[in-house]
Amino acid sequence: MTTFTEWFVEITNGKQPFPYQKRFAEEPELPTLLNVITGAGKTATVVLGWLWRRRLHPDLSVRQTTPRRLVICLPMRTLVEQTYAEVDKWLKKDELIGEVELHLLMGGAVSQSWDICPEKDCILIGTQDQLLSRALNRGYGMSRYRWPIHFALLNNDCLWVMDEVQLMGAGLKTTAQLQGFREEFQTYGCAKSLWMSATLDPESLLTVNYRPDLSKFHTLTESDKSHPLLKERIEAKKELVKAKTTLDSDGKGYAKALAQEVIEAHTPDTLTIVICNRVSRAQEVYQELQSQGVPEKERFLIHARFRLQERQKLNKELHTFQSGILVATQAIEAGVDISALTLFTEIAPWSSIVQRVGRCNRYGEHSNNAKVYWIDIDLNQKKHISPYEKGDLVEAQELLSPLKDVGPETLSQVQSKPSDFEELIPRKHDLIQLFDTSTDLAGHDIDVSPFIRQTDDTDIAIAWRDWSGECPNIAKGALLRKELCRVSIGQAKAFLENLRKKNSNTWIWDSLQGEWKKSINIYPGMLLLVHCSNGGYSETLGFTGDFKDIPKDIADEVIKLDSNDEDHLTDTIGKYISLIVHSNDVADEVTELCKNFIEYGLNINLLERTGRWHDLGKAHEVFQKVLTQDDPDIVKGGPWAKSAQKSSIKSERPGFRHELVSALLALQEKEPFLLTYLVAAHHGKIRLTIQPLPKENKPSESNRKYARGVWDRDPFPEIDLGDGLTVKAQNLSLACMEMGEREHGESWTSQAINLLDEYGPFKLAFLETIIRIADWRASAKYNPDILHSN
Repeated sequence: MTTFTEWFVEITNGKQPFPYQKRFAEEPELPTLLNVITGAGKTATVVLGWLWRRRLHPDLSVRQTTPRRLVICLPMRTLVEQTYAEVDKWLKKDELIGEVELHLLMGGAVSQSWDICPEKDCILIGTQDQLLSRALNRGYGMSRYRWPIHFALLNNDCLWVMDEVQLMGAGLKTTAQLQGFREEFQTYGCAKSLWMSATLDPESLLTVNYRPDLSKFHTLTESDKSHPLLKERIEAKKELVKAKTTLDSDGKGYAKALAQEVIEAHTPDTLTIVICNRVSRAQEVYQELQSQGVPEKERFLIHARFRLQERQKLNKELHTFQSGILVATQAIEAGVDISALTLFTEIAPWSSIVQRVGRCNRYGEHSNNAKVYWIDIDLNQKKHISPYEKGDLVEAQELLSPLKDVGPETLSQVQSKPSDFEELIPRKHDLIQLFDTSTDLAGHDIDVSPFIRQTDDTDIAIAWRDWSGECPNIAKGALLRKELCRVSIGQAKAFLENLRKKNSNTWIWDSLQGEWKKSINIYPGMLLLVHCSNGGYSETLGFTGDFKDIPKDIADEVIKLDSNDEDHLTDTIGKYISLIVHSNDVADEVTELCKNFIEYGLNINLLERTGRWHDLGKAHEVFQKVLTQDDPDIVKGGPWAKSAQKSSIKSERPGFRHELVSALLALQEKEPFLLTYLVAAHHGKIRLTIQPLPKENKPSESNRKYARGVWDRDPFPEIDLGDGLTVKAQNLSLACMEMGEREHGESWTSQAINLLDEYGPFKLAFLETIIRIADWRASAKYNPDILHSN
């Protein structure tokens, strides 16, 4: 039998695992904390360790208790892209592509297919913004109706790994709280969390709902420290000197002076890195290097304010930029696998300084020649301090001033004070509120951004497109990931204010109304659309906010825009499918899917019956009319669940939701409320509440209740759903919209909340996911492409 060491050597092209990596893969339990120096292979430890434990460990109980989804949560996009490339290489080496899913989640959008196969082993690599927003049921940059699926899959049967936690800000406590919630509310499958960093403070994980066993601490032992490669890295020397250039009160001449000092310190044919705290300063230094004669091939600029298309190109080039002057921001502060002979860094919080100097002489390859210059800042100028706090920079000044070396051994002796930042963390009542994905009456959602990053450190995303006329072109589809440029709230507000002064607008997609609307307020995580002619973006420098910098429109494909009225699975199949056939198909898919989760103890019979019930409401005359009016001859063969083509007929009741009809019938037929709820929730549009939406057509009778295009007392025909299940003809009742006990039990919201109390948010969301994915797969029997466009 192959050992972990033999397998690791094969996967990594001859590298022997360090002792701590072997312990991680082979010990019976996963640790809570992993604290090792930068450059010691933490990513390989968790990814290859997880793969070994999940698929190859000789102990069956270890394989069974290792979660099937590995979620790697990173604070910056640069780390995500680098980690993804490394993991992809390992999976290809072990010929696991296809057996183990690998997906990227970053940049205001997400892989379009990672949630299709919840039964498969899967590695998800993403930014904390994308992952935590989804784990909180408010996924950034995605369809609101798909939120519950991502919420379910990221909280059940998963191992969360948080890397470079010192950069996570408020997100760190949120990851701890979420793990506490998973343990309290319970999940399907094993759900664990692991935090790792070279500067980890275990006490930072303690929260009101999470008190981890801090004794499960995985770190370097003497056998690790005596390993030749690790020993060389631990003992690497990095001389520390204070730069002659300082960022003084007015800042004039700073970029020019710093560029000149960097050029003087740079050794030809080696790498010099300059790290600035703000994108604008990095851009200015880069432009000064150009002005002072540094050739284009010997200078490089990278930061977080590029569109993804340009950023991906830069990230590829970054790893081949072996010599010259690299100007950057926090984007390369941690995890980026580069090593410079010379490094300049502006003063930053101590944890950031530790990470930045880790980019210098990273592997001890520069012997005793490596040098780090720290650049002082006038801390009486608030504009110079941002995005940090003055106290943190004062502490860094005090800690750096007496040092002559910043190698790992020296830094391990430096004691910094714990952060006293009071993060806003989600509480139990927040999680329960977030489970409900309906908006308020004004169409607003709960803002989760303070739980993910400090509010003043949270970005929005901007895309630029060309169009004629006043409004953006709906036909061009949803914003593409590659179009999006992350911009800080402060910069975005200033840019938008300047646009308003010249009577130009920015736009946001309103999925409830199905249209682009002028943006009035901006909030973290939102996606904005700007006309290219308004400028603000340079393909060389990134976001500038300068009207003279005109970007190109790079939207060269169309992704369907999200809308409340959309029923994508109904009108893109390519053929008519009867309701009874589709009901049988979904019931079969539910059963097959559940077979993969035997250890969860699911009620397969109830879920299979739910699959049979889910589309019953499509037999309503309003829905059948839309499906068949383009082809009157087909009417007699119904009722139909799927159409051969997208109908040109608009519904007489905008916003009509067939799943509400299905749920009302289940309620009236006294089916278990779990079945009733899952039927209602199978498109993610009706869950804890039933309420009318804007633009609905109202019944002529003023006292007749209505919601989602369904009217109280609507007639419904007798329907045979197969397998001996027949639903009698009857009139629909919306009495469940009212508070208190009614003919068919308590109000809908009251019963839904009781169900939530019984199952907990994570398990209930997973049961929703089973039905939804079974529906997708049943539809894909007739058109496989819909799985990737749904």
